[in-house]
Amino acid sequence: MEKIEAVKTYLKEVRAELNKVTWTGRKEIVSGTIAVLVLSGVVSLFLWVIDFGLSQVVRLVLS
Repeated sequence: MEKIEAVKTYLKEVRAELNKVTWTGRKEIVSGTIAVLVLSGVVSLFLWVIDFGLSQVVRLVLS
């Protein structure tokens, strides 16, 4: 019976903590997602340019 009471107490504490959480709104989620997608695109373009440039340098050196 002690274990059941411990589980009940734990679940009550979890519920109390979840009530303290401030959940993110839809507008913040959408703007964050857009920011991540744009930043990912910029970083991938940057890495592609660096990769392309270095591969050209290696071709020139090896030719």
